[in-house]
This record gives sequence, structure tokens and C-alpha cells, in this order.
Amino acid sequence: MSSDQPKKLRSDAMVNAERIMAAAVRSGLAEGKNVPLAQIAADAGVGVGTLYRRYPNRAALVEALQERAYRILIAETVDALASGSSGLDSVDRYLRQSFEHRDELVLPLHGAPRSENTESARLRDELRRLIAEMIDRGHADGTLRPEITGLTVVRFGAMLAQPMSSVHGWAESAAEQRSVFLRGIAGPASP
Repeated sequence: MSSDQPKKLRSDAMVNAERIMAAAVRSGLAEGKNVPLAQIAADAGVGVGTLYRRYPNRAALVEALQERAYRILIAETVDALASGSSGLDSVDRYLRQSFEHRDELVLPLHGAPRSENTESARLRDELRRLIAEMIDRGHADGTLRPEITGLTVVRFGAMLAQPMSSVHGWAESAAEQRSVFLRGIAGPASP
């Protein structure tokens, strides 16, 4: 194995890494809280040494969480582009599918620090490109209004992902808001 190839994790190490990331999200790291890394390790059911071997500091853990989130959203965007019958339908699919992953998303729009010159920055750029492709498709087929941008869709998706604590049945309320949003961004060719 050459020194520039990433080291492949053992299966138990991969399981521990996933448990640590899930615990970090649950513990509120996604919201910028200073949850002690020892607490995240305990919540994951691993020793603090296991956490520090994989993530030597908070920044490394946050970077891993952002990479994971961007990979999830890239997969959902690719699926929405492939499955959508129009630009608007692709946006609808992207918003519905990304909402399903809302508890896994640790991104700058959800409170994580914005990073540059990192793998998460590269993935963020790839996601931006795919969303622009989705929006361009909607402009070309007339199902999205011309002034709609990828940022319009991303910001709305980020707002949906943050449940309002005073609203019971957030999933139903979010679906209603998504429907209103889609009617608002629909172009003249939308059904």
C-alpha cells in the first residue's frame, strides 16, 4: 500500500467510527455545543482513547461529520436528478429525501463551522454543482421560476431540517411548508 492511499479501517473500527459520529450528533455537537469529547465517547459506548485515535480533536470529528453529511446529500441529489420528471420534481424529491436525513446533517447551515481546503469543502462544492444542475434543469424545462437559485433551495431545506420546538408533528408541518414553497418556486410549465 502506498503512503498516499488512505488506510482501510478494520470492520470494528468502522463500527466504532459510526457510533462516535452518531453519538456526536445526538449530543448536540451539530448545534455548536461544547459537549466534552469524553461524553461523546461514553454515549457511543467506546473508550475516550478510541475516539481520540480516530478523531484527535473536535475539529477532526466535526470535519468527519460534515463529510458524512455532504455524502448523504450528494447521494440524495443524484437520486433526485435521476428520478425526477422535471426540475421542480427533482427539487421536491431532494427536499423530501434530505428531510429524512435531517438528524444526520452536520453542516455549516446547521451550526458547524465552514471549512476550506478540506474534503468537506470539496464535497460541498460537488453538492453545489449538482444542485445547480437541478436548478438549471428546472429553468430549462420551465418548471422553476428564473430567479430561483440553488441557494434558495438549500436555505429552505436547512430551515425545514431545524424543527420548531413549539410545533408538535414537525414532519407534517414541514411537508405542508414544503408544498407551499414548491408552489412558490414553480415556473409557468409546472403542472
